[in-house]
Amino acid sequence: MFFKQKTGLILMLIVVLASAAMIFTNFYTIKILSSARAYINGESQYSKGQKDASAFLVSYIFLETPADYDAFEQSIKVPEGDHIAREALLKDNSALAQKGFLQAKNHPDDVNDLVWLFRNFKGLYLFKQAIGIWTTGDAMVDSLHYLGAQAHAEMLSGGMSPSQKKKQIMAINSISHHLTIKEQAFSNTLGQLSRNTRLYLFVGDVLIILVIVISSLSYAGIMMRNLDNSNKAVSEQNHNLQVINAGLDKFVFNVTHDLRSPLVSLVGLIELMDEETDVNQIKAYTVLMKDSLEKQERFISEMLIFIKSKHTGLVKKKCSLDEIIDNVFSQNHYLVNGKAVQFLKETELNRIESDALKIQVILNNLITNAVKYSDPKKADQWVKVKTYRDKNEAIIEVEDNGLGIRKNDQDRIFDKFYLSGANKKSSGIGLYLVKDAVTQMQGRIEVLSEHGIYTRFKISIPA
Repeated sequence: MFFKQKTGLILMLIVVLASAAMIFTNFYTIKILSSARAYINGESQYSKGQKDASAFLVSYIFLETPADYDAFEQSIKVPEGDHIAREALLKDNSALAQKGFLQAKNHPDDVNDLVWLFRNFKGLYLFKQAIGIWTTGDAMVDSLHYLGAQAHAEMLSGGMSPSQKKKQIMAINSISHHLTIKEQAFSNTLGQLSRNTRLYLFVGDVLIILVIVISSLSYAGIMMRNLDNSNKAVSEQNHNLQVINAGLDKFVFNVTHDLRSPLVSLVGLIELMDEETDVNQIKAYTVLMKDSLEKQERFISEMLIFIKSKHTGLVKKKCSLDEIIDNVFSQNHYLVNGKAVQFLKETELNRIESDALKIQVILNNLITNAVKYSDPKKADQWVKVKTYRDKNEAIIEVEDNGLGIRKNDQDRIFDKFYLSGANKKSSGIGLYLVKDAVTQMQGRIEVLSEHGIYTRFKISIPA
């Protein structure tokens, strides 16, 4: 285990270092390419300056206009600025080099990159070759400047003959032609430097990415194996916990919901006792209260047994629907707003082989709701349970003449915690438990209701 942890840490360190190397490489590659672009842009200013200077000098020789010579002097300063910068950089004078580059009309934001590239790569073969071309071009610019000064002196001393003018112009054109060749060679060399740098960056990135990928996959492999081992170790425990938690949830929902039934019944009996003066009748009510509590205690015990044995599935045994119905009726027999709810029973089918506990959960929730949502405005309030056989199914119907269920609520009443807009009495658990119990019994449940008139639940389960 310690070896795996150590290996994982080493792999993570490799990934971090490789990522840092990629960031470093890409940063300086971009800086090199940006600096090379600045030099190529500077070369275009260099070229334009010398061409303008040549044109103005030729015009001056032809027309002998002083303004053309002044323009020549201004134009020739552009390539001469690059000359000053190159000489200053060879002497490691960065301040003077910056002034020279600015004189050469380079963008101020590019000046530092121009200085940085020259100082750090002047020994590199391609850049060294570019500096050599640059040096030759500067010498030609000096020659052009010399020709201009010579022509100006001759103009001031008496002028130039046509043959002298022709000779000067040919010399100027020759220098301009050779400078154009050198300028193109300078740009091509820097272009090759940029392409080589891009290629080196690509190769370097591929190698670094391979290192990152291999290290990451190795680390992921170690982590996956660790996770797989951990999952295998806890898989069975998780499964058991999920089963237990699901059972506990259902148990809590059932118990908390169904415990209210005898409590409400007790409240009703206590109200009757408050109004009763006959001692014998009070004793009868006390017996009913005791019987209700004892039945609820048995119900809780059965629920505990159910939770413990739920992994075995349905607990089918011979059971009596009459007994289950009577038991549920006895737990829900109390007054609603001073009126007794009448319980009716029509059992064409009694003995079946099924899960008695689940049937009791179903009936207890449905009847509790029927009593809870009875309509006190009606003269008679009743709940009727009907049982019969339909082919291979046992049918249990629970019908009441209570408040009913609105159409737009009927599709959602079995959702956990769903409450209709006007419902202030429910927790939204009961009908969810009913549907869950029916589903576990591989049955079906249907609801028919008209708001304010009646509600009928029809449960179909294998008989």
